[in-house]
Amino acid sequence: MPRGKATALTDREAQIMEILWQEGPTTADVIRARLPGEPHDSTVRTLLRVMEQKGLVAHTLEQRAYVYHALIQQAKAQRTAIQGLIRRLFGGSAKKLVLQLLDDEEITPAELQRLAEAAPPPPKPSRKRGSP
Repeated sequence: MPRGKATALTDREAQIMEILWQEGPTTADVIRARLPGEPHDSTVRTLLRVMEQKGLVAHTLEQRAYVYHALIQQAKAQRTAIQGLIRRLFGGSAKKLVLQLLDDEEITPAELQRLAEAAPPPPKPSRKRGSP
């Protein structure tokens, strides 16, 4: 029975997704060869099975081999991870995250200004029917 969609990827799931996003559809053997730490074959296959149950990946059968592909886009996974981080560690405030990055010198004020200038404008609020 499929589980509900996961809100965040584990570290190993993120590594597997990164391989699938880079390589495209591929086998468990290729994934295992690309993973750090030389995980056991059964470990990788178990992870892929769990990721299928979570709705992260799916497989097709090609010449007696399962070929896995990502079901979620990289940008969506990144957005979900950032939103979770902001919610859990910064009280839901993206501003607090940015201030922490500035404080830790992970980003300079000049870089932040360049990013703000390059960012697309925020979406306009949608108007409901019947509202002025």
